[in-house]
Amino acid sequence: MPQHLTEAQKSWAIAKLEENRSLSEVAAELNVSKSCIFYVKKRWQEQQRLQRPLRQGVGKVSNENEDNALVEYIRQNPFATAVKAQEQTLFPGSLRVAQMRLKQSGLKNCAAARKVFLTAEHKHRRVQFASEFLIHGEEFWNNVVFSAEKTFESCNSGRLRVYRPRNTRFEENYTLTSTNSERFSVNVWAWISVNGPGMCYQIDGRLTAEHYIKILDDVMLPSVREVFPDNFTFQHVRN
Repeated sequence: MPQHLTEAQKSWAIAKLEENRSLSEVAAELNVSKSCIFYVKKRWQEQQRLQRPLRQGVGKVSNENEDNALVEYIRQNPFATAVKAQEQTLFPGSLRVAQMRLKQSGLKNCAAARKVFLTAEHKHRRVQFASEFLIHGEEFWNNVVFSAEKTFESCNSGRLRVYRPRNTRFEENYTLTSTNSERFSVNVWAWISVNGPGMCYQIDGRLTAEHYIKILDDVMLPSVREVFPDNFTFQHVRN
C-alpha cells in the first residue's frame, strides 16, 4: 500500500482527526497504514506544521573585511600562495574557500611569464624604433626579415605561479625576469618574416662577433634567399 501522502491528503487527514475520526478510519479512507496517519498527527501536534522545515543555508565563514584583507594581500604579493595569504591574514575559511574568494575578486592563478629585463634606455629605444617605422606600409613589412637569439634554460624551482587579473600576463608586476641560476642552457638563433618562421640554428658556445657574421653568411642568407629571391630588408632585433 502507498505510504506517502500529498500535502492535500495530510491536510484532509488532520481535518478528519479533529472531527474525532479514529486513526483507523482515516487510514482506511486514504488506503495507508495506521502508523502513517499516526506520524502525520504527531508532527502536527508537536510542530503545528505538516511539511519539514526548510534547511537554512550555512552562513559565510568569513566577513567582508576578512575577504578584503585576503584579496589585498595577494594584490600586494601576487607570487604568494593562497596558503601563505591565509596564514598572513588569519583568514578563517579553508584553503578551498580562500581560493574561491580570490577567484571571485578577479584574480586568476596562472603560470608566470618570463621576460628579459629591460632598462629605461632599452624601452626608450624600442619606442623610438616603432615610431620611426610607423609610417611604413604593408608592402614594406612584407619584405622584412627579423632575427633574434634566444637562450632556453632549465632551473630547479620549476614553473612559478602568480595571481593576476585577466589580460595582464606581461605586466611587470606579474612576470619573472631572467636569472643566471639555471642548471643548463641552450642558445638558439632564428629568423622570421610575414611568411612564417625561417631557419632555426643552435649556437655552440658564446656568440662572438665572428660567429655571428658566419651565421649570417652561412645560415641566414641561403635560407632567406629561398623565400625572398629578389630583395628583402634584414632587421636584427636588439634589446
